[in-house]
Amino acid sequence: MISPPLAGQHVLVTRPAGQTEGFRTLLEAAGATVTTAPTIRLVPAADPEGLARAAARLAEYDWIVPTSVNAVRRLGDAVSEADSMCALAAGRFAAVGPATADALRALGVAECLVPPIYRGEALADEIVAATGPGSRPDARVLLVQAERARPVLRERLVAAGVRVDVAAAYAVEVNPDVRDVLREFIELGRGDWLTFTASSAARAFVQLVGAQTGGALVAAISPVTASTLAELGLPVHVVAATHSMPGLVDALVASAARPGRFAATHGHA
Repeated sequence: MISPPLAGQHVLVTRPAGQTEGFRTLLEAAGATVTTAPTIRLVPAADPEGLARAAARLAEYDWIVPTSVNAVRRLGDAVSEADSMCALAAGRFAAVGPATADALRALGVAECLVPPIYRGEALADEIVAATGPGSRPDARVLLVQAERARPVLRERLVAAGVRVDVAAAYAVEVNPDVRDVLREFIELGRGDWLTFTASSAARAFVQLVGAQTGGALVAAISPVTASTLAELGLPVHVVAATHSMPGLVDALVASAARPGRFAATHGHA
C-alpha cells in the first residue's frame, strides 16, 4: 500500500482561528499530522464606521476590491446592515486570488476579475487595463482591506490616475495564547514544516518566539510572504508556485518527493 505523500510529516499551521479547517483538511488528506497555532487574531478596525459608510455608497464605485476572504466577510455584513445588497449584486469586483473570488461569489457576485498572478501588483495592473486610459481619471475604486495592509495596490492604482478610497474592514493583532504551543513545537524539535499564509502571521510568529524553527523547514504561500520571512531572519525552503492553500500543499508534497533535498535542509530528518 502506497503511503500518502506527507505521511510522517508534522506541519504547523499559523492561520487565524476559524480559518484553518480547509488548509488542515488538505494537509491531513495528504497524510500530514497538523498542529494549529493561530499567531494572529482579527479584531475590529479602529474606525469600524468607515466600512459602514463605504457600504452605504457602494453604487458610487466603479470597482470594489476586497483584498482577502476576511475583508469579503466583513463587507458582506456591512452591506447587509446598509441594505445595499442590490448594489453588491450590480457592482464590478476584483480580487487578488481565487479564494477571495469564491467568497464574493458566495455573496451573490456573478463576476470577479482575478489576475493571473495572485499579487497586489498584478491586480492593480489588471484593474487599470480593464478600466482603459480614457476612463481612469473618473474611475473610483474602493479597497476593503486590513488596517496597515500593504500599500502597493493603492499606490499603483493612484499612480495610474485612479481615485481610490480605502475602508479598513478589520485589524490584526498578535495572539499571545499560542506562545506555549509554538515553543513546544520548536523546542521538541519534532516539527517538519512551519507554514505561513500571510506576512502578518510571520511577523507575529517572530514576536512570539523569535526567529527560530527548531529544525523545521519553512514554507510560504507567496513571494511576498517569503520576503517578509527572510527580512525577519527565517529561512524559506519552499514558496508555493500557485499562491493559494492548495498550491502550498502541492509545494510541500513536491518537496517531500525530493528526499535528497529534504534530508539536506532538514535539521532532524
